[in-house]
This record gives sequence, structure tokens and C-alpha cells, in this order.
Amino acid sequence: MERKPNEFFYPNGKFSEEKAKEAYFEMMNYYNYPIPESFSGDKFWCPDFDMGDFVNVGMGGVIWVNHNHDDGGYMGHEIFLLPGQMIPEHAHVAVEGVCPAKKEAWLVRHGSIYNFSIKKEPTGFVDGVEIPESQREHCVVNSSDKLVAGELDYLKTESEMHFMIAGPEGAIVTEFATYHDNKALRFTHPKLQFEIKDEALS
Repeated sequence: MERKPNEFFYPNGKFSEEKAKEAYFEMMNYYNYPIPESFSGDKFWCPDFDMGDFVNVGMGGVIWVNHNHDDGGYMGHEIFLLPGQMIPEHAHVAVEGVCPAKKEAWLVRHGSIYNFSIKKEPTGFVDGVEIPESQREHCVVNSSDKLVAGELDYLKTESEMHFMIAGPEGAIVTEFATYHDNKALRFTHPKLQFEIKDEALS
């Protein structure tokens, strides 16, 4: 997988979701991942989290289902990451009257990821992977693990800060989780504000 420069995603200095989708579709074809027609619309979303650094900080996502219930509900989510791309560090907290803290598990379908978390007994970071400069000083995690296709990991602690970075060939990851609500999403980067679009959550 070729790692594209930031200029590719910011023609005329503005982030282009169209260019982002083009790169993700290229990765999907690389892995022979079927591309449904619905991915051309708002169902497939590609934020740069207003960081202006999509090659390092961003993601593609499709939420297959997101249903709320008193016991936590359920969510099915497909995550797409270009080579070396990071989802910013975040946590999912409980919101009274809305939802309990979200639980998550991730199955790597294609490629590989480095999964970052906080452990009571820190293991440090896997050699060779670096947190992007724009995020590094705001991250509080202390451990990472490498996962390859067919391997699964999950949140160990409620409201735990976590994130993932794709390996050199990018990654396609299926997330199994309880209900997601934007009100429950917390980022450690002080300038980062992001909500999943309502049409993607439906």
C-alpha cells in the first residue's frame, strides 16, 4: 500500500472527503474487500478530526447498526485506516439517561494495527510505531499491542482511554460494541471536537 502525502487529501488547502474515500477504496481493492454502493454516500464517513493531518490522523467508518437499550444496546462498526493512520485518543463514558459506558472489541480483518491502552502493569509501546507529533503530548496511554488479521482485542476497563494506529499496509477492522452516543465521547486532545453524523448513526 502506497502512503499518500497530505497534499493529496487537501487540494486547495481544504480537506477533501472525496479524496479520502478514493484512498480507502484503493485499500479495499488491495484487500479484495467488497465495496457496497452505499459507501458512495453519507453512510461511509471519513473525518480528519479538524487536525489538518489526514495522512497521520483520521479514519474511515461505516456503522452497520447502532441500537440503544437499557442494558447497553449493540453496535456494529467497520473501521478503515490507511497506512500509519491514527484514530485520536479517546474514551467512552457513561451519560445518565442516555447510555452506559460503551464496551468495544476489535477484530482485525485485513492488515494490522497497534492497539494503545492503559494497563495497570504497563508494557510500553511496540518498537517501530510512533504516535503522530500532533497527538503525542496529549496522549495518556502507557501500553500497546500489535494485532494482525484474525486477532481480536477489547477494552479491559470501563471509560478507558484508547486508540489504534494502522500498520504499514493499512487496516480494516470490525468493531463489536454496545451503543454509541456522541454525548459519551471524550478526546484527550483539547482542540479536538468531533461527532459522528446522525445519518451515519441511523
